[in-house]
Amino acid sequence: MMEALDKLLTVSFKVLKAVLCAVLLGMVVILMAHIFFRYVLNNSLTWSEELLKILLVWFGMLSVSVLAARREHVAIVIFKERMSPKVAGLMTKITQILTVVICFVVIVVGVQYVISAGYRPTPALRLPYGYAYAAVPVSFVFVLLYEFRNLLAELTGKGNYAVIEKPEEDLTGGKLDLDLDKK
Repeated sequence: MMEALDKLLTVSFKVLKAVLCAVLLGMVVILMAHIFFRYVLNNSLTWSEELLKILLVWFGMLSVSVLAARREHVAIVIFKERMSPKVAGLMTKITQILTVVICFVVIVVGVQYVISAGYRPTPALRLPYGYAYAAVPVSFVFVLLYEFRNLLAELTGKGNYAVIEKPEEDLTGGKLDLDLDKK
């Protein structure tokens, strides 16, 4: 079961990365157009700032999902390092359970915000505000899936540490080996 879940989540991770790349590229293009129209043509775009804000929210929220898949959340590990392995393992399981529960709560509250926003349009684009608010429940559905998988891995002891392992270039911390004397 874990292998099938990992395959599904790996595919969802690839789709998520493609969507994030598209959103980032869209933000760059819109920003460049905004700058060109404002400073070169002296005729500001009325919709660009609003769309950039919405895309930035979507980009930020979906990026949280990438961190969940790789288990790269911000953590204070000094306490865990000082615990016995048995207590540290128990705390990890409790943390995973709490994370799954909190993700579920955030999804429910996020859906309520989307519903309350309804079809009230944004000022410039005339898009429903619900589209912007939908970033929260959509991104936390991905986080919930990844964290649920991580919880299963913790409880069963099966599967890798994370759904998606860090790429090799991430493991170096971004440092390049520029020692020219090595052969």
